[in-house]
Amino acid sequence: MRLIGLLNYIYTLKMKTLTLLFSLFLMCPLSVWGQSADELLSKVSDALSEGKDDYAVSLFRQAANAGEDRTEMFYWTNVDKSSEVAPRLADVLAVHYKEMRNYDKAYLFYKEFLQRHPEDVPALVSCAEMEMMRGKEKDALKTYEKVLMLDADNLQANIFLGNYYYLQAEKDKKKLEEDYKKITSPTRMQYAR
Repeated sequence: MRLIGLLNYIYTLKMKTLTLLFSLFLMCPLSVWGQSADELLSKVSDALSEGKDDYAVSLFRQAANAGEDRTEMFYWTNVDKSSEVAPRLADVLAVHYKEMRNYDKAYLFYKEFLQRHPEDVPALVSCAEMEMMRGKEKDALKTYEKVLMLDADNLQANIFLGNYYYLQAEKDKKKLEEDYKKITSPTRMQYAR
């Protein structure tokens, strides 16, 4: 009986120690174990020169999370814009800035991506979202119309355009009603009734 009690005590002590170590691990900032943006970008450069595009994109995504300004500067200065991987890196930055709610920069990188892939529907939809968030309704309208030409069943574009045209019609109807109420004397058209 004493042996079982002793084993339970040792097991409990071991679990408490592991719990304490795990909570200390969680309390330490990730930057202690993480790499800086510069280190990651150095690895991105190496991976690009070795032709490991998928690995480079993965590292670039990590670098964007570690330091978006450095990563953006790397994109503008070190990435060959004519390479096959350049649009993928632009997409990484666009998604990152969208998540950070920096809609101007997200829009810029979606446009950069769309220069090489002008018929990419998800990128066009995201670009239209950024245009809306920037207050450019007319540009968003054109982009969503382009999306519908490429994919007539795109739900987001259909909802936006349906709402847009409905609100425009309501606005025009309200203006007509207000103009009609301003008329004080009957016109020939009104006598024709």
